[in-house]
Amino acid sequence: MSIEVRPTRPDELRRAAGVVTTTLMGPLPTDEVWERRGASWREMPSLTAWDGDRCVGHAGRFRVETVVPGGARLRTAAVTRVGVLPTHRRRGVATRLMERLVAASVAEHHALMSLRASETRIYRRFGFGLAGDTSHLEIDVLRASPLRCSAPGGSFELLSPDEVLDRIPPVYDTVAVRRAGVITRPTEAWWRRQFETVLERSRASFVVVHLDASGNADGYVHYSTSWNDDRPAEAPTGRGEVHDLFGADERIELALWQYLLDVDLVTWWRANGRPTDDPVRLAAADHRAVRTRALEDEQWLRLVDVDGALSARTYRAALGSVTVAVHDPLVATNNGSWRIAAEGAVRVDGPADLAVDIATLSSLYLGGRSWGTVAALGDVEVTVPAATEIADRLFAVPSAPFCGTFF
Repeated sequence: MSIEVRPTRPDELRRAAGVVTTTLMGPLPTDEVWERRGASWREMPSLTAWDGDRCVGHAGRFRVETVVPGGARLRTAAVTRVGVLPTHRRRGVATRLMERLVAASVAEHHALMSLRASETRIYRRFGFGLAGDTSHLEIDVLRASPLRCSAPGGSFELLSPDEVLDRIPPVYDTVAVRRAGVITRPTEAWWRRQFETVLERSRASFVVVHLDASGNADGYVHYSTSWNDDRPAEAPTGRGEVHDLFGADERIELALWQYLLDVDLVTWWRANGRPTDDPVRLAAADHRAVRTRALEDEQWLRLVDVDGALSARTYRAALGSVTVAVHDPLVATNNGSWRIAAEGAVRVDGPADLAVDIATLSSLYLGGRSWGTVAALGDVEVTVPAATEIADRLFAVPSAPFCGTFF
């Protein structure tokens, strides 16, 4: 029997969720879990694959915006919950689902697609490139404190669970967008999932905002604390986990870090998913007190509309311009050449200095990768040797690309 791929109906969502949790080695959703998580599934357009009346595959997308260099926010399909049952692998199901998602993103006039990859070898063939990384930090409080930073002034406020959903989303929308790669968190369901432990009071989780001298919130941190069971009873200590930390600038973020280091009883902090250039390491009294436990790929990006995406971001000053030819086997309108200069990007005819496939361009787009390094790997066809250096100057960004939101 042939496998049908089609849009998922509302009454089929829980069956689709069962497919995804199975492929990601999780349990089937109980009534209680579905009651809590079903809202995020209902707001997500998706495709499912069917073998007769059995759901065997799923791929969904949220509609968000991604901040690109210069501050513009581009319409983005945030691809998520992709999975095919092990009984139906290697039959082209995932390929059909992903190609349909790309086509849907073109039809809906998205400029970008973004995803988090559980298997990193899969997505280049669909045009996705690794555009940003994330670091997992562990901090020894006694050795790290006090941080070497000039205090910005202001104060801190610990929010009650009932205040979080009203107070934090506007702060995030204001301060997080200073980094390329950050995405919007578009609905209440997203925020409820982000602050689930705070709202349900299921563990010691807290949200603190930083207020400037005028009383305006310019940063926040979401964290949890617990007792450290490894320490002897006569010297009890605690450990903490940072879930979310954003500030209007580095000084505000360092003030939030110092707040965490000053929390009584906590002697170790762990922060999963931080920018690779988080300033806390350089600011620590002892640099070795901030240890990078892991460096992982975070943001896989695909340009759906090359012309719109290249035109929307800004470029740094450079001596000259560079012409880049792009090849995209799935989106015909992305095939062509663009001349990129400090003033912007325009589509042109004629010979190119550099040539890339869509996955390579997507990995370079946010400025977190070097054109010279990628060319050395063989992923850039170089006609004019000096062009990679010009491209690196044009695409350079002041801070490492970072998303900070799992979806």
